[in-house]
Amino acid sequence: MAITQYLSSYHSLFVGRQDDYAIQLQNGRYRRAGKALTAADLYNHLAGRRTYGTYIMDAQGRCRFAVIDADTEDGLDRLWRIQEQLAEHHIASYVERSRRGGHLWIFFTTPAPASWVRAWLLSYCPSDMEFYPKQDEGQGYGSLIRLPLGVHRKSGQRYHFMERQPGGLVTLTQTDEQRIAWFASITRMQVPQLVKEQKPTPARPTHQSFSSPRQRATNGPSPIRQWNAEQDPVQVIGRYVDLNANGVGKCPLGDHHASGQDSRASFKVYEPGAPGGYCWYCYTWQKGGSLFDFLRYYYHLDAQELWQRIQENAI
Repeated sequence: MAITQYLSSYHSLFVGRQDDYAIQLQNGRYRRAGKALTAADLYNHLAGRRTYGTYIMDAQGRCRFAVIDADTEDGLDRLWRIQEQLAEHHIASYVERSRRGGHLWIFFTTPAPASWVRAWLLSYCPSDMEFYPKQDEGQGYGSLIRLPLGVHRKSGQRYHFMERQPGGLVTLTQTDEQRIAWFASITRMQVPQLVKEQKPTPARPTHQSFSSPRQRATNGPSPIRQWNAEQDPVQVIGRYVDLNANGVGKCPLGDHHASGQDSRASFKVYEPGAPGGYCWYCYTWQKGGSLFDFLRYYYHLDAQELWQRIQENAI
């Protein structure tokens, strides 16, 4: 493989924002470069002459990958467990050793909005680890991560991707030949497009079995999003789905499951990343959404009819 193809493969996997990057200093910190990363820069990074970081979101707020960062002594062991959980839902991931633990990477077929990525994968990240992207699109440059396979300026070490095999850990990326083969073997995932909330004209609120909608200013959050924020998604969805302690159960939305039934626990409920946001996901269907979306699918109602029934205490 020519060096240009090698660098191109590396670029397509690991470089997020295309018009800017960061330079790692000797103390391990970064400063923004203010220009695009070139093939010569990537060559110097891989040769160990310089070390660079990439902004995970591009200028449009989209991501080519997501990363879970474990900065603890047992970080690698914990990342292997997360990798197993992801594999149960047919999500391919790859583990890289780091200075203080490890990074778990998930690569995408096409760049996807950061909000979709977070809604899909954030629930796999324990509270004491960091998930990248840290924010949704529309919030500036966002998160930065060191580009893999270079030399960390503070430790002077190179950290490789690893794989667990019966005989122990195997290093996958020590030589150029290993890297070329590994790049070609990577499975990229399609980020599911999440259901977007519909906004009907609200009916007049009345007493209901869910917590009652509050009075809202006309320029505030949508009534449905505000209503979502006022509910406990685990408690409400738990009325319809037998959830375990991790919020996982069999999906009740049977139309997209074989024979109309979920034969395995494909459904997960989680705390939304933002009030009123996405809180459930079906791994078989590869869709999720808000609490309101769940009820709309469950009862086979359009948004306006469901909203009216909620306010009439008819759900």
